[in-house]
Amino acid sequence: MQKYLGLTLLPHSGVSLVFTGIICATLAATRPDLAAIVKGTIAAAAVINEIIAVIVAKKGFELAGEIAG
Repeated sequence: MQKYLGLTLLPHSGVSLVFTGIICATLAATRPDLAAIVKGTIAAAAVINEIIAVIVAKKGFELAGEIAG
């Protein structure tokens, strides 16, 4: 399992969304245009990550022998 642990941790991108909220709240007062770009970019990356990461995590569990393929 240790060999494939990195693959199984990929679906945990919720932390990046929390940090995005903090950054956007901070930037909104001084640079609302930049805050909008950051918010859109991170949200799109999180959606793409959640789609790909679930497949990769499943493959990591299969390779580790934790679930049947």
